[in-house]
Amino acid sequence: MYKRFLYIFITIILVLFSLTSCQLGQGEAPGFNLDFTADTGYDYDTAAAAISEASGIEIPAAFFAQMGQEQTEKLMLEVKSGNYTEKSWLKCTGFSYKVMLDILNGRLSAPNIHNFGHNGKPSFGVSFVGDINFDPDFNNMVHASNKGGIMNCFDPKVVEYLNATDVCLINNEYSIGTSGSPIAAKTWTFQVSPDKIDILKQLGADIVTLANNHVFDYGEAGFLSTLDELDKAGMPRVGAGRNIAEAGQGQFFIVNGCKVGIVAASRAEKRGDMFTQIAEKNKPGVMGTYESTEFLKAIRAAKEQCDVLIVNVHWGTEMTTVLEDAQKTMAREYIDAGADVIIGGHPHCLQGMDFYKNKPIIYSIGNFWFNSRTVDSCIITVEIDADMNVTPKIVPLVQRNCESHMLTEYDERRALFDRVESYEPQGVTIYDDGTIRPAED
Repeated sequence: MYKRFLYIFITIILVLFSLTSCQLGQGEAPGFNLDFTADTGYDYDTAAAAISEASGIEIPAAFFAQMGQEQTEKLMLEVKSGNYTEKSWLKCTGFSYKVMLDILNGRLSAPNIHNFGHNGKPSFGVSFVGDINFDPDFNNMVHASNKGGIMNCFDPKVVEYLNATDVCLINNEYSIGTSGSPIAAKTWTFQVSPDKIDILKQLGADIVTLANNHVFDYGEAGFLSTLDELDKAGMPRVGAGRNIAEAGQGQFFIVNGCKVGIVAASRAEKRGDMFTQIAEKNKPGVMGTYESTEFLKAIRAAKEQCDVLIVNVHWGTEMTTVLEDAQKTMAREYIDAGADVIIGGHPHCLQGMDFYKNKPIIYSIGNFWFNSRTVDSCIITVEIDADMNVTPKIVPLVQRNCESHMLTEYDERRALFDRVESYEPQGVTIYDDGTIRPAED
């Protein structure tokens, strides 16, 4: 009941502050005609001044008046005890500084901010799966036709898990629509009907990444159609856009009062032919990270807006567990710029894992449902607790015979975990429940 109240409270605050045009730093709410101090007898002005000083953020008295006396007094007790921290705010209000700033600035209504409320649990999960392909001429779709539909190619346990996770990202590895023509010199080109977006939703997707080497398979016309169709379907997207500002823009999800950001980029094409257009100031395309300067800017900008930032990157060499030097170097650059988690894809197989500054690097999560190969696969879930601590977990899958299944037998699960631990840089220990920790000595 309390957590439901917090969700309703945030919504009410947003409406009130939108109506009054209250902006951070003004110290009051222009247009507020109610004298909350006189009505309640509680001195919100003094409380606002004390808490603002402790937090380093100027918060209007009207904000605390709307929050209520009970929670304001809890914050004041923290301030008076000398123990006030950013976590004090989270503990007493149920939402983070970043969410509070969005409320004050009226940003919660921005199209790239998605408020999922509270899940009623002490933690929540953000899950990632790898490449998916719905091109009607490709072998997995031929199998789906014989099987009676795409959803029959997925283990129900996988679908149930992804729909139960709080936020789910799938890699949209194709063009969507009927516009454009396949790039003549490219070996593999994929385009699918817009109705397949609904399949993504059935699989549990809350967001897709377009930062890959197939979204531009049908040229600029097909690429722009992809953006339009996803927008029309209300599917948030990241990693590509009509210009570099849009391509680098993060998508943000508020769950349990914590604001999680996701940004994405690609450096998948390295053999001389750059079929996938890189976004520029006045040029549509994907967010590139062949040279990391622009993507690092996007990471820094996104981190300023969220509590936990997850970077999803399309990189590496296909069908090998051998890492490129650029993967190892850039992962550290991303973390130094503000990333809290790195999730990689593109090699179509699992690769090794590592930690840097105690932050996880998952170099490749492999295929989700892409071709007819038999390969290890997985779901990576980033668990975030009430103190915004991050714990990565792996759910082991296998792609086999054009289907994706969850591994449930202990021996199969443990064997996959052991294989991943053995891949360079051998930087992690994976526990039997899938929890990923830095390698034990």
